[in-house]
Amino acid sequence: KIDNEDLPPVLGDATARQQLRVLGTDAQVGLAMQLITQLLAEAPPPPPPLPPPPPAAPPPHSYSAGDAALGVGAFASPPIASSAVSRAIPKEQARRLIGPGGATIRRLRDTSRAFIKIDNEDLPPVLGDATARQQLRVLGTDAQVGLAMQLITQLLAEAPPPPPPLPPPPPAAPPPHSYSAGDAALGVGAFASPPIASSAVSRAIPKEQARRLIGPGGATIRR
Repeated sequence: KIDNEDLPPVLGDATARQQLRVLGTDAQVGLAMQLITQLLAEAPPPPPPLPPPPPAAPPPHSYSAGDAALGVGAFASPPIASSAVSRAIPKEQARRLIGPGGATIRRLRDTSRAFIKIDNEDLPPVLGDATARQQLRVLGTDAQVGLAMQLITQLLAEAPPPPPPLPPPPPAAPPPHSYSAGDAALGVGAFASPPIASSAVSRAIPKEQARRLIGPGGATIRR
């Protein structure tokens, strides 16, 4: 165990130190001290490399007069449209056409080469029908729009995918540890109880060595 609190400074030495405690049988303590001495004699590991710089941002898109006429905005500009379809579709169908993270609508655009857009705003409700709807717009050449509408019709005719399965319940918590009189005598607390100690070592070590003995996430001291 390595205490969290720093020890009082030694007169004339500003090195911060923490208390290392090793308890167990003579053989256990002897082996532990041998491993600790070997570990501290090794050169400390080099610091992790710096992360790579983020990729450069792509140059801004230059929009043409055709873009402005079609209201393309930040979308890739379609060819000057010779055909256009505008249709009100239920929000559930809009979600299916957009897909997770926009993957489905990107695939429809790439396959048909048509400009496909679903407005974010809901349309005004139809009298006597409370279904929320959004506007679907498809622009391009006759061939592009025809192919896009064929793909959209096929996609909406398919059964919607089933909802994802529920996550498994969390594992049951382990039963609480029952601490013995030996634990209390040794001050073990929440640490796994060692055998009744026949040997003990207590040593003040520099904080840098304490960090190396603990290791990332406590991996070294657990080992």
